Amino acid sequence: MTTKRHITPTRPRRTFSTAVIMCSLRRALRPFLRQPDARFKALLQIPDGLNAESNLFQMAIMELMESEALYDEYGNERLYIACLDDIPILNSLRKVFAAKRTVLHCRNLDELDSGVRLIADVEIILEPPRPAHFLAAARDVGLKGMTKEDAEYLAGIEFSKVRMAVNENRTMRSAIGRLRRADAAQMARDNVLSPENVLLPQPGKEGKTLHEVNGYGEAAEWGIRLAEDLAAWRAGKIEWIDVDRGAVLYGRPGTGKTTYGRILAATCGVPIIETSSARWQAKGHLGDMLKAMRAAFEQARKTAPCVLFIDEFDAFGDRSSDTAGDNLDYKRQVINGLLECLDPPGGRSGVVVVAATNFPDVIDPALLRPGRLERLIGIPLPDAAARVAILRQHLRGVDAPNDLRQFEEMSVGYTGADIELVARDARRRVRKEERRLEENDLLAALQPSRTLSDLELRRVAIHEAGHAIVTLVASPDELLWVVIKRRVPLGHAPGTLGHVEYRRRQSVWETEESLMARIGLHMAGIAAERVVFGHHSTSGGGARDSDLCIATDLATGIERYYGFGRNLGLDMESALGALEGPRARDPRLWNAVDSRLKTSLDTTEAVLRDYRTELDQLADLLVEKGQVSALEVRKLVSARLGDPVSTSTRNETPGQRSLSEQTMLEIGR
Repeated sequence: MTTKRHITPTRPRRTFSTAVIMCSLRRALRPFLRQPDARFKALLQIPDGLNAESNLFQMAIMELMESEALYDEYGNERLYIACLDDIPILNSLRKVFAAKRTVLHCRNLDELDSGVRLIADVEIILEPPRPAHFLAAARDVGLKGMTKEDAEYLAGIEFSKVRMAVNENRTMRSAIGRLRRADAAQMARDNVLSPENVLLPQPGKEGKTLHEVNGYGEAAEWGIRLAEDLAAWRAGKIEWIDVDRGAVLYGRPGTGKTTYGRILAATCGVPIIETSSARWQAKGHLGDMLKAMRAAFEQARKTAPCVLFIDEFDAFGDRSSDTAGDNLDYKRQVINGLLECLDPPGGRSGVVVVAATNFPDVIDPALLRPGRLERLIGIPLPDAAARVAILRQHLRGVDAPNDLRQFEEMSVGYTGADIELVARDARRRVRKEERRLEENDLLAALQPSRTLSDLELRRVAIHEAGHAIVTLVASPDELLWVVIKRRVPLGHAPGTLGHVEYRRRQSVWETEESLMARIGLHMAGIAAERVVFGHHSTSGGGARDSDLCIATDLATGIERYYGFGRNLGLDMESALGALEGPRARDPRLWNAVDSRLKTSLDTTEAVLRDYRTELDQLADLLVEKGQVSALEVRKLVSARLGDPVSTSTRNETPGQRSLSEQTMLEIGR
């Protein structure tokens, strides 16, 4: 007779991957694990990158609650686990409600039907596994040899790769080595590690660092401070938390934003990795782009300390301002991926990210929060002294004339790139003729232009003086500078012949009065012309960024989506789209907007008539000097204001404050 032996099934040995997920889950479910008798229905959102690990999550949840009997006395499951991305919830409602404990998980809570979310007693957004979870999991399963650096590395790569590479039959050193070799091979295939992407530390292309170059204003000051902090961090004197993580540079084309990145890296004595949204996008579809993005950040992590420079940063856009259907979902996924790279679970010690853009106002605010790209730094157009210094720098050993006053005057508005081209053309001229460089050689290389007539210059000065005085006496904002130009390019539209820089008052909200004051700020230029000359010119309109266009849009907003018009109802088409359409289709709206503009113009003219003497005095000063500070303007009007001249107004070069301290705007054409 054969004796049958009863074999008790044993639970499979816990894997390292399961242990990691358990560590992440334990923190989220701790309140319920502490109360074995508690009934609950939890809804979990699985972190990005772990969506394919549904079975692993179910195994981890079961192990966390392994003391629970599988069935009650009526045969109902005590613990029910399901992935809502795989099953229709309506088919399982009986099991959901019958189970003592229910854990449902999904890819995205916001994609679930609102009725389904009513089932849950608690919603939990799981964090991706942190380095501490990997260390704890290694101890749990007896996997030896894992260091803190290993854990940080594993926390920053795809979890599916960790699951494949790390197991009890392989040493930790072998697993980490395999993963790093696979990463290197993949990046080589994607051309992310091409030599031109990584520049070793060296002086800037002109053989200089930020201590020696000119025209970068606050950006140079920030870069020098960063170099000092990086040196202290590398020496172990400060922690990484005390070092700036990154910045966004903004400025007009040609101001040297890309060159700045290389000079910054040379100043800090670290390599620079250069990339852009376009390079990542060129790899293919969304998945390929995200892979290239993550590979660039991983490359930076391995190269650290280094500077990761991302050009044309505005290409990522702003999730809140795009309504383009499927494109919005694409943009969200790209920006979400970038946010993960900028602020990974294990941090990015040693990696300073610097981005460059011409359009800082279209960047998603989440990218700019502390810990990511935490500073907005403007690179201004160079002033007279900086233009001369940049010229001498680009002349490359050719002696410049001592007297460059005409060059200073005729190069107003030129960028560093423009001046580099001028220097190149002048060098070519004197090299060909084998003679010394003269100022006329530089003037000949400048863009053909003419000097404004006395009458033209006077009108420009009156226009900008009107903006400046209204900013000072009838606006909540703070005046910084007022500038005019004396020359206009030949054969081209004149462009901006002057502007006022001001700092916008930071406020939680606006009132109808403050919005009308902003309209008055933009109407002040043509109002001043009307007060002095009896009529206004085309200087206030004719372009998308002109005074009249901005004022018209503000007036439309007052009427249609701020609730100050005839109707309180919100017109979302006006709020989210172009404003010309609603005005063209609705004569009543157009009439209301026109009425507000005329009212503002009348009010602003009355203010400037009252300050007519100061208006003329400021215009004379502008004609004489070309640019006037807020302190000088205040001196002219202080008696009328009954306010002593403030000595706290800083004598700044135009454009040298960053948006991290202010919203610096320009008005006037």
